[in-house]
Amino acid sequence: MPRTHISFEMRQKARALRLRSTKAESLLWYELRLFRSEGLIFRRQQPIGPYIVDFVCSSARLVVEVDGDFHETDAGKRHDANRDSYLHSLGYSILRIDEPDVMNNAWHVGQLVKDEVEAVATDPSRPLRGHPPLKGEGNDGATL
Repeated sequence: MPRTHISFEMRQKARALRLRSTKAESLLWYELRLFRSEGLIFRRQQPIGPYIVDFVCSSARLVVEVDGDFHETDAGKRHDANRDSYLHSLGYSILRIDEPDVMNNAWHVGQLVKDEVEAVATDPSRPLRGHPPLKGEGNDGATL
């Protein structure tokens, strides 16, 4: 899989999204950070190619998207289909979660994400490691 360069503008946009995260994203981020002690490292608002994903566990090649109202529109569904196709082509699985589900029970959603990571990790046909991050882009020693 070829590595792609992430532009300065894309990095700035991802930083801005981290600062302006929705309530649901903040609640889920709190839950996902707790899994670090178990070796599951998630990153939030992470650029992958031309897209910025809500959360990604690189070691399991899992993207978690928190879907709000925009994703229910026709334009949102087309955008999601293109984005999902691109991410699948890079070997990522996508888990989409509705925003109200996170708002109602973030802990339960966190457990669902953890179960999905474990299911992906036990599938022997899936590669568990992608390319390590570039210098200064995170922890390259994370394993499941």
